[in-house]
Amino acid sequence: MSIQKYIAYLRTVETGSITRSAAELGYTQSAVSKMIADLESEWKVRLLVRGKTGIELTSEGLTLLPAIRAIIKDYNDLGFAVSELHGIRSGLLRIGCFTSLSTSVLPNALKTFHEEYPNIRIQLFNGEYEDIAAWLRRGSIDCGFLPLPAAPEFETTFLLRDSFVAILPEGHPMADEPVFPVDRLAQENFVKLNEILDLEVHHFLDTLPVQPRIAYEATNDFALLAMVESGLGVSIVHDLILHPRHYRIARLPLDVTHYRDVGLAVKRGVVPSSITKLFIEHILSCREQLAAFKTV
Repeated sequence: MSIQKYIAYLRTVETGSITRSAAELGYTQSAVSKMIADLESEWKVRLLVRGKTGIELTSEGLTLLPAIRAIIKDYNDLGFAVSELHGIRSGLLRIGCFTSLSTSVLPNALKTFHEEYPNIRIQLFNGEYEDIAAWLRRGSIDCGFLPLPAAPEFETTFLLRDSFVAILPEGHPMADEPVFPVDRLAQENFVKLNEILDLEVHHFLDTLPVQPRIAYEATNDFALLAMVESGLGVSIVHDLILHPRHYRIARLPLDVTHYRDVGLAVKRGVVPSSITKLFIEHILSCREQLAAFKTV
């Protein structure tokens, strides 16, 4: 049985779509459908149910999925081992990341990883925390960055601490102050990021004795930064989103310390691939540089 049929089936499960699976693997939709049908015919079981909203796993497909994952992982590890014998070290690494990390410290880590392993191809999936956790559960990504503590189904490695900071227009009267007192939020026009996109800041604001005077709400981090830059108000954000500093805004520490810890996560109970292990080792080796970059 061709390993490509296993791969086509697994990617269909992970993406939830035969169409997306075919596009990723470079096949036609009918070719992927036929490979899955061949597996079902060979094993005399129904693996998928196709409906209007996409595909769903049958109980038989769910039972066989761990064994199929293991076969494909062994196949990929074998390919990596062979490439190592030739001094190449090639393969694919799929990483899940949220915006403020993927636009700040992560690119430099990816650059140095690529310099060391130029034949390893990297796919970066950008999403919210819930997206990254779901991708890890399904196996759509090999590892992902999440706030700590993460759900117990994930094994995590601490990466860095990311503080909450106040941002103000450059000409604001408090722009040169050493800290921003949170009780002043009631006196300022406040630009708030949509609650669904930033639950952490929303929960932090709820704990304050004085609530901000919300004048604007944004549905995008960079729209929020542009609104503050233009003088519409002040806001509180994760420090990571300010790096690199493209916006003409003042950044002030809060007089109330609050932060999130960020870690690199893999699914518990699933042995990471050889390439994933290399990336985890690389991230650990450059943690100090990442933290130093964030403080610049």
